[in-house]
Amino acid sequence: MIQKGSTVRILRKESYWYNESGTVVVVDQGKLRYPVLVRFTKVNYAGTNTNNFALNEIEEVVTKKSS
Repeated sequence: MIQKGSTVRILRKESYWYNESGTVVVVDQGKLRYPVLVRFTKVNYAGTNTNNFALNEIEEVVTKKSS
């Protein structure tokens, strides 16, 4: 389940951040078309580092925890 703070990879081919990873800032529980707000470390051509995505346009990146 994708939740706030998750690291996700972008699957939307038209996106500036396609195949890049970002951090989930907000997951809206309503009926929005693009309910997931993702923040990235690099900015796009418009100087923005966030964008909204649909749940089927992102996948959670599983990170290994060091012990």
